[in-house]
Amino acid sequence: MNTFRRDRSSARMLTLKTVALAAAISASSVALAAENGNQRYSPGIGGSDMTSPLVPGWYGQVAMVAYHASKIKGNDGKQLQQSGNIPQAALASPTALGPTGAGFFPQGINYSGAKVGIKTDTYAILPRITYLSSEQVLGGNIGFTAMLPLVRREIELSSTVPTLAAANVATLNGIGASAAVTSLPRAVQAGIAAKSSDTYGIGDLEVSPIWHLEIGDHQHMTVAPTVIIPTGDYDASRRANAGFGNFYTFRPSVQYAFVGDGWDVGARLLLSFNTRNKDNGYRSGNVLNIDYQAMKFVSEDIRLGLQGYVVEQFTDDSQDLTGYSVAQRMLLANSADLSTGNKMRVYAAGPALGWLANGGEFLLEGKFLKEFGAKNRTEGQAFWLTLSKPL
Repeated sequence: MNTFRRDRSSARMLTLKTVALAAAISASSVALAAENGNQRYSPGIGGSDMTSPLVPGWYGQVAMVAYHASKIKGNDGKQLQQSGNIPQAALASPTALGPTGAGFFPQGINYSGAKVGIKTDTYAILPRITYLSSEQVLGGNIGFTAMLPLVRREIELSSTVPTLAAANVATLNGIGASAAVTSLPRAVQAGIAAKSSDTYGIGDLEVSPIWHLEIGDHQHMTVAPTVIIPTGDYDASRRANAGFGNFYTFRPSVQYAFVGDGWDVGARLLLSFNTRNKDNGYRSGNVLNIDYQAMKFVSEDIRLGLQGYVVEQFTDDSQDLTGYSVAQRMLLANSADLSTGNKMRVYAAGPALGWLANGGEFLLEGKFLKEFGAKNRTEGQAFWLTLSKPL
């Protein structure tokens, strides 16, 4: 939630033939922490609400974000290298080995060393409505906030040619299928690229009660136990989706701000707890988010500062495909190494600039956040532009 005002006594503001085989084995999806390396929170969305006082009333906000990444990192923090297995069912296709040849590989054929490249862009508009009542419970004001995103995502994947396991290569040569030693790795490469996709649509609805407590003249705290409902467009076989999946997320948050006569500082701590996705059996691990901001007025209506965030997944991903057919398992299986937990991590920091128009008619805020230290997810940068207005 973002709200704002102008307070003259403190001057503070209150405040988005190989092609067929490749299709058959494209279930060897790129390993990303959580499902598709995403989470139901936009790190960096918090802004002036973290460093400003809050008063009762209705507020509207539209946050807009453009996120771009050209790096994808693995569990070691380096460029992701894909390993996986071509299942026997895929090998049995006429364009691979056929039923007879596939019979020599009941456990499929293992591959490794495919260095994955990515180019991804996300553009989102995040409209939010917030209300804070003058009524109090346990000394704090109560209210609610709701947000429904509009999202466009584009993901383009590529990879180098992987290497087949030495034992599998020996078996292929022994049965007279040496051509497959070349064709299968290239089909895996094409299968990874086949996961490229783009989409646009409505995202998942967020709703939350809020409880706001003033702590003296310069400090305040806001608690928001948010529930995210799977209203967004989603297809389990598609890499890019407007929604995050057929599951629910409970995301309690605590926000603290110190608003003084110099620098204003604030931080928001969130914990995301996910249920299992009913469409593919995947359960994304729980995630800690910390957003922070420090701002200072440099003129009557302009303030400048620093913003950043921390994303740290603290429980493992898992997937349960019990009850799914073999064909469904091939399509839905995530090839991430779940034995490592497949936990995501990333940090970001950058400048923030705010303009308070006409003494409080509206607030326009922009920021640029650069990510670093990523694991099991993309590493990129985001441009944010947020308009907040009392209603």
